[in-house]
Amino acid sequence: MKTNTELFDLIKSLSSSEKRYFKLNASVQKGVTKYLKLFDLIDSQKIYNEKALKSFKGNEDLKKNFNFTKNYLAKLIFKSLLNYKNEKSTDAKLFNMLQRCRILFQKALFRQHFKTVKAGKAIAEKCERFGFLLEFIEMERQLTRKEELLSNDIQKLFEYELKVLEKIREINFYKKSISSLLRIYRSTGIIRSEDDEKDLNETLSVIENRKVNTSMSVTSAERILYAQSIAHELKGDLELSYSVCVKRFKLISLNRNIFDESLYDKYRDSLLSVINSASLCSNFSVSEKHLKILKESSKNLEIDEIDININNLNLNLLKILNGKIISGKKEVLILAEKYLNIYRNKLTINTYNLIVYRLSSSYFFDKNYHEALRILNVYSTVQYSGLSPFLEPYLKMLNILIHYELDNYKLLKYMLPSAKKYLKSRKAFHKTEISVLNFISKMISTKNSNTDKLKSGLLNDFNNIRNDKYEKNAEYYFNYSKWIKNLLLNK
Repeated sequence: MKTNTELFDLIKSLSSSEKRYFKLNASVQKGVTKYLKLFDLIDSQKIYNEKALKSFKGNEDLKKNFNFTKNYLAKLIFKSLLNYKNEKSTDAKLFNMLQRCRILFQKALFRQHFKTVKAGKAIAEKCERFGFLLEFIEMERQLTRKEELLSNDIQKLFEYELKVLEKIREINFYKKSISSLLRIYRSTGIIRSEDDEKDLNETLSVIENRKVNTSMSVTSAERILYAQSIAHELKGDLELSYSVCVKRFKLISLNRNIFDESLYDKYRDSLLSVINSASLCSNFSVSEKHLKILKESSKNLEIDEIDININNLNLNLLKILNGKIISGKKEVLILAEKYLNIYRNKLTINTYNLIVYRLSSSYFFDKNYHEALRILNVYSTVQYSGLSPFLEPYLKMLNILIHYELDNYKLLKYMLPSAKKYLKSRKAFHKTEISVLNFISKMISTKNSNTDKLKSGLLNDFNNIRNDKYEKNAEYYFNYSKWIKNLLLNK
């Protein structure tokens, strides 16, 4: 039976300050000694070992009620985390103010109620907590029954509520547009055809035709910048995408009171976007500068460690693929595989697949084709690659190129028809793919002996399609120009 490691994972995810807070609060409660003991034992383990916990000397009582003790300890930790977050949380503060307003209203303490409502509205408006703001407006409206508000004040209240609702609708509009852009990103990736661009432009036109008003919320402004950064990357305009990412990061940095308590850490997300977009533009010094900011803002949580390690790894892999000479290249490639194993269940599928693809590509351009193939065979399973539709055609093309370089011509005779059929079904059989696969088909044919002529023909094909706005985007995923250059050098 598989061991349940949920409690172990929870404890290991705690920061040092969260652990300290838990112990301080738990130590003043009666009857929690054995739970604290179990907490310390689990925290001391590097790898979860339930058998060792049960056999620990002096833990006879713990062994008898082990599952109950584990479950209760988890409840205590979550209760402690809620209290810890509530001490610093704007959302918790507003929630408590709403509860206080309800109590004051029920006790007919209307003056105090109105004072608390006014204070809550001010905080909710400043921090753009529009859901809370609507609640406070509704509470303020309740005072009309007690004749605490004049008729003109009531009218203003309704107008104010309409403005708040409009801000919420505006935010939801941009969220919906972002969802459409992300759908394109995950399904097709960087645009490679007129149909792809048409789909993208339809979504973009909806955003651009939206009337921008001067009273736009900061949250809406951030959502617009995020949408633009995705759209520019999809078009293959990496420099423009990077500049928008920088604007978004600055906006969030100047308005931390609004974004700090988002379910998804917007500050961290925008910082990671700058690191990634700068790396894609080969602006590695900027990536390193912002990676340093990420390290400095670390709270020593596991997610901090993962973000730092994975982004540093991606930075180094992109350097290698860009032809930059870096010290310890071999160690970087070994480390990449190590992270694939350690973080396999803690990375998004897309991030995992991109690391696999970039690692295999790095070995490919290092002419270590056996390692490139091994990485694809071991890590690029159907289950995983199929969940990244945008990347799967490029994984298949890389696989074919590796087998070509390994002279696996007999295997390629079976692979090529299958690959062409798949690419056509995915509408991913573009000029670049057609040219490369046709070249390989001719090269592996026993009838063709003039290979130099075929290589020159491939170069001519690429020279003709190089300026095609769709075909140049193929280089985003694989450096075909570098591969062809290597082919010509190996005449």
